Amino acid sequence: MDTPRLHLRKIAASDLNDFHDIWSNAEATKWSSCGPKKTLEESQSWLNGILPEKNPEGDNYAVFVRGHPHRMIGIVGVYAFRPAPEIGYTFHPDVWGQGYATEAVKAFISLYWELRPSVDAVEAKTDVENIGSIRVLSKCGFKNVEMLKDDISLPAMGLRSAYLFRIERLRKE
Repeated sequence: MDTPRLHLRKIAASDLNDFHDIWSNAEATKWSSCGPKKTLEESQSWLNGILPEKNPEGDNYAVFVRGHPHRMIGIVGVYAFRPAPEIGYTFHPDVWGQGYATEAVKAFISLYWELRPSVDAVEAKTDVENIGSIRVLSKCGFKNVEMLKDDISLPAMGLRSAYLFRIERLRKE
């Protein structure tokens, strides 16, 4: 799938080196409950869990800047389904502040509605201090529906509160 600036495609085993470049970066993974991956093997294990052939219910995409197909800048997708599909995304800090996460999340949600016609809502959790992610979700049409006290454990910061965001499919009457 292409947007004006990005190309999104299903994540693949061949993305390991770029995946590791993102997931081994402490800044990129600061807000992730998984934390940074210290070795290529740890990244391989994490990547294996989201590959389409290993996780057929998941929808995870590698994100590239159009015209630069050899460097993945981020990952966006749905990986958890309880009680609703939960979106997650991680981008390399080199590309933060350029609107790529917002563009990728908007494109992904549009595609997800097409791929999953029975799904009526997608959720996201983000730390209450993760201003960047709060902005991305808000710009993409997600609404902050609840504050979850002591809900997530971040390796770098311990037990933290999170906001639960939700976007609902617009149904034509």
